[in-house]
Amino acid sequence: MPDIVESVHIADDARDLWCQIGEFGAVGRWHPMLAKVESEGDRAGCRRVAETRDGSRQTERLLEFAREQHFYRYRMESTVLPVRNYIGEFRVEDCADQTSNVVWSARFDLTSADASDAVEGVRSFMKAGLDHLARLHRSAHV
Repeated sequence: MPDIVESVHIADDARDLWCQIGEFGAVGRWHPMLAKVESEGDRAGCRRVAETRDGSRQTERLLEFAREQHFYRYRMESTVLPVRNYIGEFRVEDCADQTSNVVWSARFDLTSADASDAVEGVRSFMKAGLDHLARLHRSAHV
């Protein structure tokens, strides 16, 4: 079971940053590979449908949303990727110096032995989003 974790350090306070990027559907506003995201909201059970710039779509279901702790967890329900049992988490961690770590992680099973490109695809997607956040906000050097 692949376990992918990508992160970026941002020179913004976690609470302020979460207010800008933490909604379940907000990924559509800052991820450069997404053309459109439709979200039902920030309650457990809400669905979001993301469409990439190349036209592929995936549907995700919100499992847990913790506004005060700055994280949400979701399950992939449908995707073109050869994966199953996909659980993702998006988190903004508060650092003591008024900066933040944005951490995006996922665990999933591959549907076949020759689906290893899916691991790199997921990693690249997460990294592209976090790198773009670092450009939109002030990236902090540690």
